[in-house]
Amino acid sequence: MRQLGIVFRFELLGYLKRKSFIILTLALVLIVAVVLTWPRISAMLGIGQGAETPDEPERIALSSKVGDARQAADLFTQAFEGQNYLFEPLEATLPELEGLVENEEYDSAVQLTGPLSYTRVVRSIGMYDSFDEAFSEMLLSQFQAATMAEYGVPAEEIEQTLAAQTEVETVTVGSGKDQFRNFIYTYILVFLLYFAILMYGQFVASSVATEKSTRAMELLITSARPNSLMFGKVLGAGCAGLLQLVLILGTAFLFYNLNHTYYQDNYIVQSIFGIPAEMLLYTFLFFILGFFIYAFLYAGLASLVSRMEDLSTAIMPITYLFIIAFIVVMFSMGSGNVDNLAMVICSYVPLTSPMAMFTRIAMGDVAGWKIALSVVILLLSTIGAGVLSANIYRLGVLLYGNPPKPKEILRLLKSNK
Repeated sequence: MRQLGIVFRFELLGYLKRKSFIILTLALVLIVAVVLTWPRISAMLGIGQGAETPDEPERIALSSKVGDARQAADLFTQAFEGQNYLFEPLEATLPELEGLVENEEYDSAVQLTGPLSYTRVVRSIGMYDSFDEAFSEMLLSQFQAATMAEYGVPAEEIEQTLAAQTEVETVTVGSGKDQFRNFIYTYILVFLLYFAILMYGQFVASSVATEKSTRAMELLITSARPNSLMFGKVLGAGCAGLLQLVLILGTAFLFYNLNHTYYQDNYIVQSIFGIPAEMLLYTFLFFILGFFIYAFLYAGLASLVSRMEDLSTAIMPITYLFIIAFIVVMFSMGSGNVDNLAMVICSYVPLTSPMAMFTRIAMGDVAGWKIALSVVILLLSTIGAGVLSANIYRLGVLLYGNPPKPKEILRLLKSNK
């Protein structure tokens, strides 16, 4: 234990004293602090408070086959007040409207072809174009108002009926989640897990490979047991990564709370910092277990290479598996079905469960015993990976030349039992 403690302190202090680590941490902390304080700074400096030049309204040519185009244009311009649309009446056929839009004389055109139908002419349709939805709703409201007026319904009752709104209160029961509300912070936390595990896992691999390529490992192995060297390296890197993560997240929460009054109308920011304490605990749990299982494997594989040039090839299979898991999680989050078969399988596979099960907990419906089972499998697998990698590390310390193949590694492990 004494040797383990010495190696652990040496590795941890090595990260904390490393200029690149310090600069990266300070840069990320500063960026987070400035971004979350920017609304306050903008308000103090008066940035963005000057008179803004209003955008030019979108000119829409309106023709009608079923009524007075001028009356309809005035009605729609008034109905869309505040949305920067200007309807201009025009007696024209559909081919003429197409020519006017193509020649950029109008931004777009609409021809009313019936009480509840129209043809729209545009040059292109933007990804977030919502005109058709709003115009159709307005057309339907006018049709309903006209129909009720024909049946003698008073104008006040028509207005009240069309302005009526439903009131909805949704209650989730059991372990159900509001996916829309949880999506943003889950997306960010999954990215943090992905980059942190990959980055610090490869830091460990690089450290081991560097020591072996420079023959420094041969000197270290004479003064400390291989197990103490490997576990000390992994624990030191893990604590350094966890400390960096805590500093960044802690800075974010601190500056958000200092400036929360500036984010009262920002749903995205409110959602990110509305993370339940339970999810933060799961974040750290899966980060710690996910980091260590990959770091152990990276360290074991890195001890088999003699040159830094061979490192990426040696750890490539593990890295690719993690990337595939990340892609599966991202696609599942995008589809909204985070409890699909692929995600369920990945939730119990140790190398993929840190992201898959975490995502299902945040956005899916997972029973408590399933979460416990996944964590137990991951914990036992992490311990197993540590023991296996320690044995590989002990063998790989003095192996030089081309990295041994998997069959050769198994033969060496059996012969050294």
